[in-house]
Amino acid sequence: MASAARLLPMTEVTFYLSSKVGEGVRQALAWRIADKALKQGRQVYVHCQNEAHARQLDAQFWQSPPTGFLPHALSSEGQAPVLLGFGDDPGHQHDVLINLSDGVPDFSSRFQRVAEMISGDEAERQQGRERFRFYRDRGFPVTTHELG
Repeated sequence: MASAARLLPMTEVTFYLSSKVGEGVRQALAWRIADKALKQGRQVYVHCQNEAHARQLDAQFWQSPPTGFLPHALSSEGQAPVLLGFGDDPGHQHDVLINLSDGVPDFSSRFQRVAEMISGDEAERQQGRERFRFYRDRGFPVTTHELG
């Protein structure tokens, strides 16, 4: 009798949409989603555009919001429940990916969940539409949440 192949669950993709425009909107959304995931006991990898972006986000996560704390680290400098990284290797992470890059990371399908942050900026919305089509055209289950 042939053994059945073990099917891995399909990566779930959620787009979080904000009507707010301005620098830092996507980063603030990322903090909010990472905090929620952390409270659910999940491990989070925040994929940044490049090293400078990861370091900027690291500084921002230490400063705001003033009433909250999100245990995080740069993936190249340590371990934490929330890792900030860039490039092609998210390490051993495979739970929640928060994508802050302009494209779809090659490794996104190895995560259980992917969160895409979209602000009200028209250029960001257009890039978000392209990522949405990428996921949808490859059969990923995609949902959207309007956050105001």
